[in-house]
Amino acid sequence: MTLKSLLIPLAAVGFAGLAAESAMAGPSGYPMQQPPPVWGAGTFVVRIGATYADPDDDFRERTTTFIDDPVEGRLDVVNRVDLNDDTNWFINATWVFMDHWAVELYHANDLNFSAHLTSEAFFEREFIGELRERLGDFDTYFTSLFVDWYFLDPTCLWQPYVGLGVNYTDISNDFVRPVFPTNNRFGAGNVSFGSDFSWTAQAGVDLVLGHHSNWVVSASVMYIDASPDVHIGFDAEAFVPGFDDPAIVSVRTRDEVDMDSWVFNLGFGYKFSF
Repeated sequence: MTLKSLLIPLAAVGFAGLAAESAMAGPSGYPMQQPPPVWGAGTFVVRIGATYADPDDDFRERTTTFIDDPVEGRLDVVNRVDLNDDTNWFINATWVFMDHWAVELYHANDLNFSAHLTSEAFFEREFIGELRERLGDFDTYFTSLFVDWYFLDPTCLWQPYVGLGVNYTDISNDFVRPVFPTNNRFGAGNVSFGSDFSWTAQAGVDLVLGHHSNWVVSASVMYIDASPDVHIGFDAEAFVPGFDDPAIVSVRTRDEVDMDSWVFNLGFGYKFSF
């Protein structure tokens, strides 16, 4: 390798360094003052805003009844529960305990998921009928604890981050209407959900409205891997070919419903330091 081939890249690096130094210098040649950190250790932020949750509704359960009078056969009832999405409000608080790292407590309040039940009956694997019933509204609450990583310098006004944490999903059954509220002579029956601890992950960004401002605009998307229990219990009639009278089907199921919700948040906040 010749001396010339070494000097050319070294000169390029030297010129680049001089250019960077000149760019950081003020009109008199002195270094420019660095902007103050806006997201450094000790920063505390409280946010509030709108949240939109879109739960998955992967619940499908089969109940089997064997009948032998007046004909023999297998009667299957397949139940599916569907949950609709909803929009409400959230509140959270973040503490930056060291540069780039923070803990966050998040709460989404009173998301009202409307639930519907679809029940399909099969006799010897042949479809013989179905019923659809609106169950009512399920008030749902998400509470999450995250560890967040902010990967830009604390002086940047834009602060994107990713987080990983644990979540508690609590589903209230206060507003559930019974299954078959008027036309089931065997009793109304009911559907209820449980609660669940699970993991959650998120990605978001905070925008500080100026180096000397305490106001923050925030946006984030979360994934919550919640699988609460669901209980379904009712008696119904099924009109089976070959029967003079309808067969009585007792549906009793207990399983997990994979909510696996996507949650989108948009809000504003106020930050301060201790």
